[in-house]
Amino acid sequence: MSFRAFLIACWLVLAAVLPAAAQDSNFPDRKAIILNTCPHVELSNFSFSNRYADRRSRFEQNLSWKNVGSQPLAAFEIVVLKYDAFDQRVIGTRWTVTGKNSADWRPLAPGDLGSDGTIGYGTEEVFTAIAYVRAARLGDGTVWRANEVEVMNSLRKVAPGIKEFGSVKPDPKQKPE
Repeated sequence: MSFRAFLIACWLVLAAVLPAAAQDSNFPDRKAIILNTCPHVELSNFSFSNRYADRRSRFEQNLSWKNVGSQPLAAFEIVVLKYDAFDQRVIGTRWTVTGKNSADWRPLAPGDLGSDGTIGYGTEEVFTAIAYVRAARLGDGTVWRANEVEVMNSLRKVAPGIKEFGSVKPDPKQKPE
């Protein structure tokens, strides 16, 4: 075998192995926890993982919800608190759902379901993630906001292994360098 053929063979093996290795960059026993404290939105089916797609690593979060209130929802804010394998807080995320989901901005009617997710660039070493609704805008213009003390007390119940939760507010967006 020539040296050139050897290099091509090595490249082909690496090309086949690297995506599989990237797909396995998740903690096998990671925990996705839902904290339902909002009287208007009930969260469900929360998941997160590192995925390899289009030759890039991406951190994905997926979540479903239901309007359990009596009014349509114009928008609501989901906060995801993230913790590493040592239960230390890492940068959390937030996203605003406007209506049913990112593709349908019509208000979420009482009893209606929706789902969506986010995709970030790069991987994140998240072991535990906790999702909760921080604010909701009702059809009549009223804005409901989570009580931070109630959120903290609820966190202690759903994730007793984490001793220091840190701030329950979303982290500010990082400015580009």
